[in-house]
Amino acid sequence: MKHITALHTPWASSISLQAGIIADLVGSSNYHAISDDTLKDEDNAGWVMELDLPVRAQWIERIHWIRLIDRLAEHELLYPEQPAFQRFLADWQHLELTGEVQPKSADAELFSKMRSCWFNSPTDRASIELSLAAWKRYVQAIAQYHTHDLVIHTMAEYEQMLTNLGGSFFQVLPFLSETQHQAAHYFGRVDQFYNHLRDLREDAEQGVCNLPNELLEQFGVSRDEILQQQAINNPGYPKMMQFWLEQYLPTLRRRAHQLLTVENLHPSWQILYHWSNYRYQRIDRVFRDCQFDYTQFSQVYWQQVRADLPIMLHHVRQHSAQSLPLKFPPLKISASSTHSTYRQRMRLRKTGLYAA
Repeated sequence: MKHITALHTPWASSISLQAGIIADLVGSSNYHAISDDTLKDEDNAGWVMELDLPVRAQWIERIHWIRLIDRLAEHELLYPEQPAFQRFLADWQHLELTGEVQPKSADAELFSKMRSCWFNSPTDRASIELSLAAWKRYVQAIAQYHTHDLVIHTMAEYEQMLTNLGGSFFQVLPFLSETQHQAAHYFGRVDQFYNHLRDLREDAEQGVCNLPNELLEQFGVSRDEILQQQAINNPGYPKMMQFWLEQYLPTLRRRAHQLLTVENLHPSWQILYHWSNYRYQRIDRVFRDCQFDYTQFSQVYWQQVRADLPIMLHHVRQHSAQSLPLKFPPLKISASSTHSTYRQRMRLRKTGLYAA
């Protein structure tokens, strides 16, 4: 079976890939961003470290680029007097317009790699142009959505955000042929949806609510209730989340399933598909198990991730070493003390003995 090959860059062949976790290689903890994303990157892409070295290098390179601008934008949001993201944008625009790297750029080495990838390669130009266009959209989206006064007004605006962020993100990743980019785009939108769901509390703590006002108003939930982490006390909130997960989300997921049916999908993308779907099941299961209480979700979810990761990585290794179909064990949410405490609190709340 013929698969698309990613572009070879000097960095991808020279990087030391022996670190135990992907977060060490993609800058998950670099800069003062909203959170240390180390565990997030393990949850999202820990499987990458089980790939053969040449393939692994291509994935880590692209994830590193994406992670960098995300963290630069978050750093600038927290420290506007340190405009590192704006400097990056200026240097990127110079490369985009001239095809040359700004010599004084703090990220000159990185831009040299981008230049080799997108501007200097004569092969597979159609796929390269699609990847470059996706990168441009992603950079613009990071600038657009990393603001203190972000408000998503309509469902259409929310879906556009999924497209600009998640859809573009996935189209930047390696080993996609020209005909596979659209399927990757649909899958990326679903990924972004689940990231928003996972990060509801973290975002609220930073004054960010990605839920569209149109959705909130439909169920009588206010944006302030989300930000103040009081929405769980509004009777309309669980109804809203049921609609969000059971009626809106399936419309996104139907198209996302196209990814596994495209012709000649690279084996690394097949792993991504199965790994990510298992992650989505976990987010959904924990969120429901917490009765949609996003203030409790994070503690339960990340505890479960830590328990799942060694098992999932073991299955990826078996898949790679023995050419076995990749199947993860049925998802089981551990009956931890955190769960028990949460369930007890919910029972007390329902009986009026627990003050939220």
